[in-house]
Amino acid sequence: MLASIAGTAAGQGPPNSGASLLDSARIDAVLVAAHAAAGGAQLDRFAAVTQSGSFVQGSGPSNQVSGVTNLRNGYSKASVVVGPATILQGYDGAQWTEQNGILSIVSLPSMVADVVTQAYLAGNAFFRPDERATVVSGRVETSAGRTADVLHVEPQGGSPADLFFDAATHRLVQVVAQTAVGLDTTTNSNFQTIQGVPTAMRSVEVNSAGTTTTTTLTSVRYATTLEPGALARPPYVSTGELSAPASVPFVSDVLGMPGHLVVPVTLDGKQATLIFDSGGQNFLIPAAAERLGLKTGGGVATGGVGAKEQMTSYAMVSSVDFGGGGLTHQNFIVTALPYAIEHPRKGVSPEGLIGFEYLENFRVIVRYSEGRMELARFDAPAPRGGVALPFKSDGQHAYVLATVDGVTGYFLLDTGNSGGLALNQPFVEEHHLFPNGGLHYTSPGGVGGRIAVTVAASKTFQLAGLTFNDVPVGLPQVKAGFFAIHGIAGNLGAGILSRFTLVFDFKAQTVTFIPNANETAKFPSDHVGLSLDQDGPDAFDVIDVVPASPATDAGIVVGDRVTAIGGTAVSSGLGLGDLAPLTTGDRPFTATVVHGTTSKTVTIAPRALLPPAQ
Repeated sequence: MLASIAGTAAGQGPPNSGASLLDSARIDAVLVAAHAAAGGAQLDRFAAVTQSGSFVQGSGPSNQVSGVTNLRNGYSKASVVVGPATILQGYDGAQWTEQNGILSIVSLPSMVADVVTQAYLAGNAFFRPDERATVVSGRVETSAGRTADVLHVEPQGGSPADLFFDAATHRLVQVVAQTAVGLDTTTNSNFQTIQGVPTAMRSVEVNSAGTTTTTTLTSVRYATTLEPGALARPPYVSTGELSAPASVPFVSDVLGMPGHLVVPVTLDGKQATLIFDSGGQNFLIPAAAERLGLKTGGGVATGGVGAKEQMTSYAMVSSVDFGGGGLTHQNFIVTALPYAIEHPRKGVSPEGLIGFEYLENFRVIVRYSEGRMELARFDAPAPRGGVALPFKSDGQHAYVLATVDGVTGYFLLDTGNSGGLALNQPFVEEHHLFPNGGLHYTSPGGVGGRIAVTVAASKTFQLAGLTFNDVPVGLPQVKAGFFAIHGIAGNLGAGILSRFTLVFDFKAQTVTFIPNANETAKFPSDHVGLSLDQDGPDAFDVIDVVPASPATDAGIVVGDRVTAIGGTAVSSGLGLGDLAPLTTGDRPFTATVVHGTTSKTVTIAPRALLPPAQ
C-alpha cells in the first residue's frame, strides 16, 4: 500500500479544563434552540438539498463538487471533479464509489461506522425526537472568547462526534468527531439564509494528518420532494477485456527474496514499469506522466504509510494493457514516490502502480514461488486447493481475518508492502501486545514520509489454516496515516504473502490462499542494525542505527553516507533492495562510509538481533 486517496476523518476531542456539564433538561433546551436557529419548521418542510461549489486541499488547485442529500435520512450522492477525473460517491445504507467504471462498496466494520455518522450529521438526525438517545452528554466550553454548547453524540452503529453550537446564535459552528482514521475538525462559517434556512456556505476541515480542506458553496437549493432516482447508484460498467487467460512474469525489487511485484505494463501504447500493488490503485510518478505525454490536472491530498499527506493530480490514460488484460479510460493518480522506491535497484525502477482496477475486472492469481501472475475472467475455472477467505473492503482493498499471538483482526493484503507482518498502533495498544518493545528503527516509508518502527517477534501468526512461529513484526510508531487507523489489525506484505499462491476474486469477495514451496522458509530478519534511505544514485543515507548492533560496532552513526557495499559503488546502480542478502545474512562484508569529509571502509559482521518472542 504505497498510497491511497485521503478520505474524510473525524474525532472526539476531550473537554477543556473550563468545561461544565449540561444536565438532560439543558441538553433538550440546547437542541430546541439549535433547531430553531437551523430553520425550525421551515427546515422540517424540506426533504432534500442540492448543493454545488468547489473545494481546495492544502495549497492545491480548486476542484469541483456537487451533490444531493436526503434530509430525512442523510442518504446522498455526489460528483467530485479533480482535473480530468470524475468520481461519483454516495451513501444509501452503504457507502459506494464509482470511478473508472468500477462500483465499489465499503464493508470494513470500522469504516462502515464512519459513514453511518456522516449520514447522521447530513440528515440533522440529532434534531429528531426518535434520535434523542444518541445525544449522550453535553458540556459548555469557551474557546477564543466564544462560548459553545457542546453535545456529544453516539449514533447507533456509528462513530462518536461532538457538535459545537454557538451559545449566542445557536448555530452548529463546528463538528469534532472520531472515526477510524483519527481526529477531524470541521468549522462552519459564512451563514446565509436560503429559502428560510440558515446555511453554512463555507467549511474548513482539518484531518488527523493536518491537511486542510476548504469547501465553498456557490449554489444551494432546498426541495420538499426528492426526485425519483436522484440517489441511484450508477451501473457497474466493466472496462476489462481479456481474450484468453494471461500469464505475466514479475521480478522482485529485493535481491534474493520476495519484494514488490514489478511488472511490464503498456500505457497508451508505451511501455512502463509498474508495481502490482493489491493495496494501491492506478498511480504514476510525475516523470512517468511527462514521459508518456499525459496531461495532469486537479489537486487532492494523498495519504499512505507515513503521517504526512502530499498533493496529487490526476491524468487520463486511454488504454492500459497488462499481459493482455486491457482497461480503457483509466484515471491515474500522479504524485511523487520516494527515490528509494523509484530506484530500488539496477534495472528495476518502478514508475508507479497498478492494482485495484485490475483486481476489480479480473480474477488475479499471484504465483510467488514461480515468479508470475495470471489474469482470467471471473467465470473461468479457478485453481484448486487452499483456503478461501471472505474479505471486507475499505471500498478498494481486501482485508481478511488473521490472528497474531491469539488476537484476531482484519489485515490488509498488500503486495505493495515489500516487508512482512506489520501491526497498526491502535490494535497493539488495545490488546497490550509486545509490552517489552523491541528493536528501534526509522523506516524510509513511502507516501507520507519516514516512520519510526519497533521490530519484535510474535509467538504465532495464523492465516488461512496455517500457523507460523517466531515471525518478525513491525510496529510503526505513528499518529496518522494507515498504521494509525482504528479497526484494522495490520498489513500483510511479501514476507507473509509469498508463502502462498494467492487467488484474488473480487467478484466473489474472496481471496484463496494455496500454500507453496515457500511455506516453511525461514523468516529473514535484520542482522546489521542499520536504517538506510536513498535520495540519489551515489549513496545510501544512514537515518538510524540500532544500539549495540554490528553497525554500531563498525562505528557507523546517523548522518553518515554509505557510498559502496562489498567494494561495489552505490553509483553503479545499487538500490536498497540489493542489500537484503547482506543485511539478513551471516557473512561479514565491507562498507565505504563518508562521515563529514572523511571516508573510510569498515567491516560489518552480521549477527542475529531480533529479541525472543514475548
